[in-house]
Amino acid sequence: METWRPPRLRGNPLTRDSDRRERLALLVAVTVVVLTAPFAALLGDRAHQWQERLAVSQQDTRTAVTATLLADAPPPAGYPESGTARVEAEWPLPGGGTATGEVTAQRGAVAGDAAPIWIDENGEPAAPPVTAETAVVNGVTTGALSWAAVMGLCGLGFWLYRRMLDRRRRDDWADAWDRFDSRHTPF
Repeated sequence: METWRPPRLRGNPLTRDSDRRERLALLVAVTVVVLTAPFAALLGDRAHQWQERLAVSQQDTRTAVTATLLADAPPPAGYPESGTARVEAEWPLPGGGTATGEVTAQRGAVAGDAAPIWIDENGEPAAPPVTAETAVVNGVTTGALSWAAVMGLCGLGFWLYRRMLDRRRRDDWADAWDRFDSRHTPF
C-alpha cells in the first residue's frame, strides 16, 4: 500500500519558470484583493458616517416650504407633464417675509401653482437634505466600488502579466522549434 505524501511545494518538475511566476502573480493578486476587503469596508463605513453627519446637519438647516410660481413654466416637451424647468417664484421665509428667485417646477405649470421646495438657513433654494437611507446606500456603494476597483486593477494587472508571459512562452516555443529544425534537416 502506498503511503500518502504531501504535495511538493515546487509542483511538477516539468513546470516552467514562467508557470511558477504566473502562479505567484495570481497568489499576490488574490492576496491583495482579500487583504483590501477590510479597508474597503472601513472606507464605506467612513463615508456612511460622513453622510450621516451631513444628513443631521442638513435636517437642522433646511426647511421645506411651498413656493408660488410667478410665471408659467414652458410646456411639456413630449409626454404630458414630463420634465422640469426653472421658473420665477416666490416663497415664505421661516422668520417672516418672502423671497423670490428661480425654482424647479414641472413643465406646463402655470403662474399661481404651488411648487414644493427646500430652502437653506439663508432662505435660498437648496437640494433636499440627505436622508439616513441615502447615507447607508452611499456608504455601501463607496465600500463596494472601492473594493471592486481593487479587484479590477488586480485582475487587469494579472491579465496583462499573463499575456506578457504567454507571449514570452510562445517566442521561446518558436525558438525551440527553430533550433530543432536546424538540427534535423531531411537527408
